[in-house]
Amino acid sequence: MLGLGGLLALCLLACDKSDPAAPGDGGPAMPSASASAAVSPQSASAAPAPSASAMPAPKCSPGFTGNAVPAYCIKLPATYTVKEARITPTKGSIAYDTGNATDNLMVSYDSTSIAEQAKDVESELEFGGDKLEKKGDLPGGNKWFQGSHADYERVITLIKGQSGIILKCSFAYQPKNAPPSGATDACKSIVLP
Repeated sequence: MLGLGGLLALCLLACDKSDPAAPGDGGPAMPSASASAAVSPQSASAAPAPSASAMPAPKCSPGFTGNAVPAYCIKLPATYTVKEARITPTKGSIAYDTGNATDNLMVSYDSTSIAEQAKDVESELEFGGDKLEKKGDLPGGNKWFQGSHADYERVITLIKGQSGIILKCSFAYQPKNAPPSGATDACKSIVLP
């Protein structure tokens, strides 16, 4: 009987490892068969939380693209699309496909204060061969920074989002390989719906 139980446990482990959404491959963690069997009747009847990806994008002004979680509008070149979104209600990142290997646009967010993030950004842009060239204020207590490193320029904004979330938008590009019109101002264009 003990041998049969061990064999069953090995089979369950093998099934869990072949699961295409197993942890480690970037997919959501799926409960094992043994964990599923241990769910209490009370928790099984609870309604699932709505998926962040199922939320509709906000309505934005013409020329702006809406992002659902966190809710913001951003003015992007027409060719830019979301490449990867790793989101939770309180922390995450949205990476954009710019169509160019030298351009990188990402919006990340968490609840770290705007003052702390401003210190971190300044440190990033003054580290090693990096250079902080300009910085300033945006409406609503928001901040912007511009810096360079070797052949790259970088624009970063910190935007106060909803529910205490701070959005950090970072766009890095090579001026000699000019990005599309409006790309360098994308981070400064973020507004809340």
